[in-house]
Amino acid sequence: MIERRFREIVALYAGAIRRLCAAYARDPADREDLFQDIFLAIWKALPGFRGDSSERTWLYRVAHNVALTWQSRDRRTRDRRRDLDEARTQASEPPDARRAVLVDMVARLSPVDRQLNLVILWLEGLTTPEIEEVSGIRAGTVAVRLTRIRKRLTEMIGSAEVRNG
Repeated sequence: MIERRFREIVALYAGAIRRLCAAYARDPADREDLFQDIFLAIWKALPGFRGDSSERTWLYRVAHNVALTWQSRDRRTRDRRRDLDEARTQASEPPDARRAVLVDMVARLSPVDRQLNLVILWLEGLTTPEIEEVSGIRAGTVAVRLTRIRKRLTEMIGSAEVRNG
């Protein structure tokens, strides 16, 4: 029963979790490690899922917590090898210019906004109450931060278009 449900969860949410991983890790190998860490945590936590929240919200909460732990643990290592890895990552990424620009712009957000990855959760279609459940941040605060982040990203996109235009 648990194994079958786990397989269903992987099939349903693998794409969304990969996108979440991309928000936390730029290096493809790091993204894959984080992806596996998240699904390992989901596998371990699945028997204890009581249904107090939606399965989707619970899954994002687990993924968010694992990603935050991974990010803080891995920050020092990533800082040391950042320059070399960024060059390699950019060369190996698919040539989707809009996604690359968006990822770059999200990386330039303030540390609080970048760490919480509210934008990623919002882009995945979570409502502000669901983001509250995932992040532990009040829905009102989430709404205010998302408004500020969207405004900042819009300004950044406008600046990029002016420079490239």
